[in-house]
Amino acid sequence: MRRPLKLKRASPSRSVSKPTGNSPAGGNIVPTTDSPWVERFLVLHRQVRDAVMESGRAESGARNAKGDDVKLFDLAANDAALAALRKLKLPVVVDSEESGQLKIGSGTPRHRLVLDPVDGSDNWARGLPLSALSCAVLPVDAFLHPDWVEAALVGLFDQDTPLIALKGSGAWRGKDRLQTFSVRTVARAMISIELNHHSPSPGLTRLMSAARGVRSYGSASRALSLVAEGATDAHVDVRGRLTAESYLAAARLVIEAGGWVTGLDGGPLATPENLTDRVSLIAASSRELCARIAEVLGKG
Repeated sequence: MRRPLKLKRASPSRSVSKPTGNSPAGGNIVPTTDSPWVERFLVLHRQVRDAVMESGRAESGARNAKGDDVKLFDLAANDAALAALRKLKLPVVVDSEESGQLKIGSGTPRHRLVLDPVDGSDNWARGLPLSALSCAVLPVDAFLHPDWVEAALVGLFDQDTPLIALKGSGAWRGKDRLQTFSVRTVARAMISIELNHHSPSPGLTRLMSAARGVRSYGSASRALSLVAEGATDAHVDVRGRLTAESYLAAARLVIEAGGWVTGLDGGPLATPENLTDRVSLIAASSRELCARIAEVLGKG
């Protein structure tokens, strides 16, 4: 097992990239196609998607650092992602769910890539379409928090065009800008709730009863990206099991599309130290809906 690299982490007030928090890009803007990460993401998505499609769905017999079963397509996707990144000849630190932390390229890295080659592995193994490649780009010394994500990719395996967000420039599928639906009340909201390995608490039961509709997808990056696309109005994970590689990129999509991401109390989202630390979150189409959901969860 690889020993994690020791990264010197800057304090938020001194970081090379000041966090914007839940402040999406505004106005009538166009995709920032001159960002090098757009083309890099397109190549990364294509190569990982091809590797997953060509791989079997069987288990490999191995487990990752979180103790999850590793499928053959997980390994193929991770290998394809690392190969694609090596071809860029760009010095980066890669934190992957499957291979841990390693440095790629020569020179001093400026960026850290937090990678989940296949988020929703169990879905893909069973032939369900709810899974995706997730990749978040942060300054190398930054905290594992959506505020620090400079570029984000959620690449669906059943679609050719990935979802891409650039900090301060919006979130996009190709030339189409993503926009949340801006629902502000629980009674009108279609909410996805992660229930895997969890028995609903009284607060969560109240939320499920009050919402217009409830769905459960088994893939954090896909559930969050549906909020960014305006297909659902919120995603809630109260289990304390969610790890950064699964939500960092998609949370940035939500923010850039006009949404809001918080902890369960409506306050700032927790900042994990590594990819094995676990959090809970609320992501919603508006600040008001986030607050209403936190209120319902916290009653009693």
